[in-house]
Amino acid sequence: MKKAILFGTALSIIITLFIVNIQYTRADSGWDSSYDSGSSWSSSDWSSSDWGSSNSYSHSSGSSSGDVDSAFGIFVLGAIAIVIIYLLSASKALNNEDNEGYFKESKYKDVDDVDLEAYGIDRDEFLDMAYDKYVAIQNAWMEFDYTSLKELVTDELYNTYYAQLESLKIKEQKNIMSDFNLIDSHIVNIRKENNILSVTVYLNVKMYDYVVDANNDVIRGNKNRKINITYLIIFVKPLAAKNITNCPNCGGKLNDTAREKCEHCDTIIVKSRNEFVMSKKTNIKQR
Repeated sequence: MKKAILFGTALSIIITLFIVNIQYTRADSGWDSSYDSGSSWSSSDWSSSDWGSSNSYSHSSGSSSGDVDSAFGIFVLGAIAIVIIYLLSASKALNNEDNEGYFKESKYKDVDDVDLEAYGIDRDEFLDMAYDKYVAIQNAWMEFDYTSLKELVTDELYNTYYAQLESLKIKEQKNIMSDFNLIDSHIVNIRKENNILSVTVYLNVKMYDYVVDANNDVIRGNKNRKINITYLIIFVKPLAAKNITNCPNCGGKLNDTAREKCEHCDTIIVKSRNEFVMSKKTNIKQR
């Protein structure tokens, strides 16, 4: 009876830690991070073959009893090892949070004002713009608003997002994000390459983020707890916009460059953007 109680306690601890670990999911537009917790546990870890056949539990055999004692001892030691590893991981996570300020300052330093002024960028205005675009992109993703999304990201990123959103539609799922809070933001890099200006922003945000099914039931994430995500987001724009004089589809001359459709074949004309759009968003930390 005592062994049964210990066995149940050890099993409860393992299951509890597994569930807690699952709660720390990663998400947001574009699935930059998987909702999976990264746990190494799998169904194969609980294979019935690990416990032997039911005949091995016969109390009439002394050797069988010894095997059970041995297996039980190994299980308890394994459970203790898992608890210790989990506690050490939790302690490390707390230390990482305490050292986040140092980590940010040492690795993601603010760009000098002189570098920003060289490209006519006001630090505060740009950071406000970056956060507003970030939220707009999250909302467009959540609402399957392809039109708005296309205006806010590069064509390459839009194509990726489009495919992912179509997959969500097929599954009749929706990624809910709400109540955004900006914690911290910095411009950490600026460079010019091939006539493209690229600005990297360090952005720390809190929000609710979870996935629901067709019945509005939560299937991933937690709607009652905010997540804290830190990103590196790259915004780009051409330093000189190109004028489109011929239709990219039929090659016909565009006499009225203000028109959004080709007057010859009705192809929609995508004009060169002269404002920043998001080209990449990397989740570098989440808790």
